[in-house]
Amino acid sequence: MEKRKFGNKLKLPSVAQIKHQILLRWLKDQKAIEAAEAKAANG
Repeated sequence: MEKRKFGNKLKLPSVAQIKHQILLRWLKDQKAIEAAEAKAANG
């Protein structure tokens, strides 16, 4: 029986890449939230 690693069958991004993308999206959302809060506080 031929053994294969999971990654050889499906071309998926690495876990580090996925985590990095999630972190970037989260930071972008946080900046938008902070901007909205600052606008509400000033306005």
